[in-house]
Amino acid sequence: MARRQVRQLDAALDQSARAGDELDLLRDIARSLLAHHALDEVLDIVARGATSLLGATDGYIVLVEEGSGTLRLAAATGALRARAGEALPSDGSMAGWVIERGEPLLVDDLASDQRAWVSVNVDLGLERGATVPLVRLGRVVGALGCDNAKGGRPFRPRDLDLLDRLGEQAVLAIESARLFERAEAAREALEKQNVALEQAVRLKTAFLTNMSHELRTPLNAIIGFGELLAGGALGEINDDQKDGVDTVVRNSRHLLGLINDLLDISKVEAGKMQLHLTPVDLRVVVAGVLRDLGGLVAQRRQQVISELGEEPLTVVADEVRVRQVLFNLISNAAKFTPEGGEISVRGLSTRAPLPLPAERSGDECRLTSRAAAWVAVGDTGPGIKPEEMGLLFQEFSQVDGSASRRHDGTGLGLALCKRFVELHGGTIGAESVYGHGSTFWFLLPVDGPIRRNPPPPIILEAVPEVAAAPDGRGPW
Repeated sequence: MARRQVRQLDAALDQSARAGDELDLLRDIARSLLAHHALDEVLDIVARGATSLLGATDGYIVLVEEGSGTLRLAAATGALRARAGEALPSDGSMAGWVIERGEPLLVDDLASDQRAWVSVNVDLGLERGATVPLVRLGRVVGALGCDNAKGGRPFRPRDLDLLDRLGEQAVLAIESARLFERAEAAREALEKQNVALEQAVRLKTAFLTNMSHELRTPLNAIIGFGELLAGGALGEINDDQKDGVDTVVRNSRHLLGLINDLLDISKVEAGKMQLHLTPVDLRVVVAGVLRDLGGLVAQRRQQVISELGEEPLTVVADEVRVRQVLFNLISNAAKFTPEGGEISVRGLSTRAPLPLPAERSGDECRLTSRAAAWVAVGDTGPGIKPEEMGLLFQEFSQVDGSASRRHDGTGLGLALCKRFVELHGGTIGAESVYGHGSTFWFLLPVDGPIRRNPPPPIILEAVPEVAAAPDGRGPW
């Protein structure tokens, strides 16, 4: 009786030790899977892990190919390793039987059991097999199994349990590896697209720069001679001829403006737009723009309301680009406001959340509260439909209203406004009630744009004076 109890205790200890070894091996396999991302490496680790876990002659993993449903020997060890990559029959293979039914399978005679791949097993001298299904989200996606050669130990239900536990890890690792490969492929494709896009931008910028020079030179000549003709400097012309010359000059100026706008857009996109920052009083700039547009406003008998306060509205900015923004906004208001309508220009000092440049390319933009100048240009024009608000500030886009079709426009003015304001670290927007006018506004930081990743300060250390060489060309 005592001996039997001792034997039972020894058996229990042996079983416990084996279970501990199996757990250690499963943990080692899991760590190895976590350390690898390539699908081929993951599949190889799973096949080798199954072989070690069951102490088998060989181990293998079979996957169902998406789309075709073909069974493919994805990885194997031992005698089966040379057949990795081959397709397996759905009928007449343990993997096919397991995948079709979603049940584990033990076979003690691979050379005669029709559920097994008899011909291959005979050639390789394999006798016993154990296979379990790989299940993901309730769907069988493959099979994991082991074989033993003739004379090897038979597999037991516990071996199926071990394979099943490893299979759970394998499914997660395979899915992770596939996601990683897709992400890498997407990243590589994106990098190639970015390189191609950068090259296209460079080529476009170079093309537009060269073409703008080639086009502006004859256009300026056309405008100059047209103005001479219209002014009578080259001889008297009748009214009909003058109308024709005025049309030529007007359209030439329109074309010249389009060329200049295209060149500005390309410079901003290529990162070659340089800002010349100085303190700028926005009140002075607005007053200058209103003077320049006085003729257009007077011709249309429009009323202009300017409310900019008595104190300077000063920001650190590029005066030329800020004037371009204000000229676009105010001239648009004048064009779209009917005769006898009202245009308003308002401004004030405030604090507002403004974007900070991202530390790295691709990072999300953060906002910080900064001292800012707010300027708004309102009109009593036809307004903008809610569904058309998204077209604002886009290149070559114009709202689909009758007024926009009656007036000339390149579709670049508001896009340039947005680019210039954002170059200054500001933000721009619009509000409109259809049928009751629109208001375009922008915010500029008082202290100017913040540069991303500013260079570290240069610290100059004192150095001893060095005597010059006799010939005066350098130190000894």
